[in-house]
Amino acid sequence: MNFATADLLTPTVRTGDATSNHTFELVRLLADQGIRPRIWCSRPPGSSLPQDIRDLVRVTHYADYPLDADLTILQYPSWFPLAERFRQVRRAAVFWYHGVTPPEFMGTAAARDQMVNAQFRTELAWFAQLAVAASPFTAGELHRHTGYPQERIRVVPLSVNADQFSRTPAASSLSQLRRRWQLEGKQVLLYIGRLAGNKRIDLLIDALAQLAPRHTNLHLLLVGSTVGDSTTSHVHAQLLRHAAARGVAERVTFTGKVARVDDYLHLADMLLLASLHEGFGVPVVEAMAAGVPVVAGAGGALPWVLDAGNGEYAGLLFAPGDADALANAIERLLTQPALAATLVARGRRLAERYSPTHFRERVLAVLEEAGDLACRGDTPVERRPVPALYEQADIALRSYQVRSNLPLIGRLIDWIRVNATSHFKEAYLDGIVERQVNYNRLAAQELAALRREITRLQAQAAALAPALMGNSENKRQMR
Repeated sequence: MNFATADLLTPTVRTGDATSNHTFELVRLLADQGIRPRIWCSRPPGSSLPQDIRDLVRVTHYADYPLDADLTILQYPSWFPLAERFRQVRRAAVFWYHGVTPPEFMGTAAARDQMVNAQFRTELAWFAQLAVAASPFTAGELHRHTGYPQERIRVVPLSVNADQFSRTPAASSLSQLRRRWQLEGKQVLLYIGRLAGNKRIDLLIDALAQLAPRHTNLHLLLVGSTVGDSTTSHVHAQLLRHAAARGVAERVTFTGKVARVDDYLHLADMLLLASLHEGFGVPVVEAMAAGVPVVAGAGGALPWVLDAGNGEYAGLLFAPGDADALANAIERLLTQPALAATLVARGRRLAERYSPTHFRERVLAVLEEAGDLACRGDTPVERRPVPALYEQADIALRSYQVRSNLPLIGRLIDWIRVNATSHFKEAYLDGIVERQVNYNRLAAQELAALRREITRLQAQAAALAPALMGNSENKRQMR
């Protein structure tokens, strides 16, 4: 692996985010290999990054990104402007796909448009020697979105440090948490993650409402941020109304964002994850490592994560979207301690498969292979038929930047211009432009397909012409 430098392109980085945590791990792994890493973002990073990470973060404009690294890794949880520079990478390149939430699960029109665009731009994978996904489910999803060759997609599960979660916190810490959230004497159903439509947290509330009359000390604890973007706030408000409508508002607690989830796992009687779309499910592995039984929807990557080819599921699965089946699975764990113990034992063993050591081995293998392919100049995009019109489809002025040549006050004028227009530009104008770019590319592909079909029909007509002319001549002579 002859890389001296490596760049990771990502929308932003912040603590507590799965893609960011993955970025931190990759950066540290690269540094351990003697490779100089940098993290390039379209948006400013969070304020509480580890110091070793903060020193490596660069916020840059599309036009200012230097394209000079030996290895470039595009972290793709969604589309962001800097990602478009991946098309110009000419050295080793890896497209790391973190899954795109289907638009139908988004609560607002703007969020749905964002996910539609994110799905369309997964075509950026074609510019990489290899693509990587965290599960066979996301690998298949990437192939369906893009047609990217399946033989170039590698599965590298996310890393979870089982030792960190297996350590039981001090009894005093757990008691303090129970008092804080009024959980003394309660059986805790735990959810950890984003508040998003695809997570189907409403099913957890429905199952709780079914079980509440028979299990009077049951409580649902939801750990995850309730503020931030408009989608999160929208889902939070919906869930509050839903809990009240089902008569269990007093039994549902939202903690908001927490610094560490370790202690919360050790409060729980079980972890619940009802997602209809889940690319991996880190909380499931964390729960297995902590010795907490898991109930999960049998959709997305969750069945694979709870088995991973082991032949024995380390959790109970229920039909996706079925609140009754979820309630039945919860009741089984509440009333069958031997079953819960069996699942816990399986989970502890399975969690080791997602260890940082195994993650490291898999990543190094991917980077070695990408480097070899780059040396041979082997990139799938070279074999992808792209019409000439497609190259002209991107009408976005990506290299344009606000600039003032006035001395001294030039930077102030730049700042005023950017901040005076950013709300309109980012929320409205940029979305229109990117939608037009997508339309142009689709139109170019359709026109190319139409030309190919016309050419095929012309060739077919030419082949049939002699026979048709012969038949015509025979008919003339017969008359």
